Amino acid sequence: MIKQHPAQMYLATARKQRQTKGYNCWSTLSIENYQEKTKDLGSLFLFNYQILAPHQKSTMLAQADCLYYILPLYGGIEYQNKLIATEKIEQIVSNKETSFEVSNPFDENMSFLQIGFKTNEPSLENKSLEFDFKEKNKLISLFKNNTANAFIAQFDGRKEVHYQLQNKENGIFVYIINGAFEFENRLLESGDALSLKETEDLEWESLSENAMLLLIEIPLA
Repeated sequence: MIKQHPAQMYLATARKQRQTKGYNCWSTLSIENYQEKTKDLGSLFLFNYQILAPHQKSTMLAQADCLYYILPLYGGIEYQNKLIATEKIEQIVSNKETSFEVSNPFDENMSFLQIGFKTNEPSLENKSLEFDFKEKNKLISLFKNNTANAFIAQFDGRKEVHYQLQNKENGIFVYIINGAFEFENRLLESGDALSLKETEDLEWESLSENAMLLLIEIPLA
């Protein structure tokens, strides 16, 4: 019998959508019901998939004592007069309530993920991080600190993968960027997400060619 671990699915069709001229945002996690719906996700409280139209800007509110990441998926995005392209991720530390602006300098739509954690870890600072996305069928590190450990990966079809948690007391949050996967008899497709806890390891199988996911291991204590 396959052991079922405590889990919560977040279906793409259930995401909250916000739309303005030249901007679309789909929220997997909602700030408004953070305490109620995301109590099993540790410090993770924000996970948005966003599309910005050509030459459009978007202003994002930042809470105090938070850590944000901006990850371009298609195209590039400008932040503080610098370009964040694919294979880069921007780490933004917010010590007070503020806002920051991003813009799309290109002639086509660009898409990106915005991820937020509640933390006041003093060692964190604003910086740009790079990763190499050339190798498939391998988890590639995006960032690692005391708040979370995140990976991105792209897989061939029918590829089976095993992940060993660094700490069995941690939780897992998985977001499907593209394609389809099976996690412990659960089907996840583009835009779906899954959180798991009380597990020491995790296995999944990619069900489509070039399927892509993002995995975050998060302390729950």
